[in-house]
Amino acid sequence: MAYRIRASRMLLAGGLLLAATPAFAQEGVLFQNLVKGMGLFGSDKDDIEYKQRAPLVVPPSSALPRPQEPGATRTAAWPDDPDVARRKADREGARAPFSSTEAFRGNNRPEMSQQELRRGRVAGRANGPEGIVPDHNNYNNQIAPIRIGREMAARQAQTDTSNLAYGVEPERKYLYEPPTGYRMPASTAPLGPGARGPQEDKQAVGQREFIAGTKPMQ
Repeated sequence: MAYRIRASRMLLAGGLLLAATPAFAQEGVLFQNLVKGMGLFGSDKDDIEYKQRAPLVVPPSSALPRPQEPGATRTAAWPDDPDVARRKADREGARAPFSSTEAFRGNNRPEMSQQELRRGRVAGRANGPEGIVPDHNNYNNQIAPIRIGREMAARQAQTDTSNLAYGVEPERKYLYEPPTGYRMPASTAPLGPGARGPQEDKQAVGQREFIAGTKPMQ
C-alpha cells in the first residue's frame, strides 16, 4: 500500500516537472537576452573589426590669404537695390533705441487741442444738430451726381461739336471707331456728337425729384 502511494507521488511530481519545462525555457532565453544586452556576457556574433581611419588632407601651407579688397566705388548711375536698402533699414532700426521709433512717438504723441478738433468739424444746418456734415444727405448723394454727370456730358458734347466741320474728318480716338477715311461726314449730315456713351437710367433713385425740381426728404 505504501509502495503504491509513493509511486503515485513520484508520477505526479514528474508530470509537474514536465509541464514547467517550457516556462523555464522561455524565462531562461529572456534572461539570457537581457544579460547579453546589458553587456555582462559575450554574444554569439563576430567581433567588429576596427580599422584606422584615413589621414586628413592637410593644406601645404598654413598661411591664410589676405582679405579681399573692396570692389570699385559704386557709381551714381547704378540703381539702388530695394532689397538691400530694406535690409539696411531693418538693421539700423533693430539697433535704434525704442524711444526713437515711430511706435514710441505715436504712443507718446500729445492729445489734440480744442482748436485742432474744431478744424475738422463742419457747421451744421440751422434746423439740425450741430456737427452734421451736409455731404451725407439724400440730395447730395443721389441728385448731385446726376446733375454733375449731365453738366459734364453737355460740356463734352459742346467740345465735340466745336471740333466738327464740313469737309474735315474728325480724329479717331478709339479702336472701335471707324477707320480713317470712313469718318468724313456727308454734306447733308447734321453736325453733332451723336448718341453715344452710357444711357441714363430714368428710373434711378432721385430722378423724379431732379426732373420735378424738388428736394427729397432727408
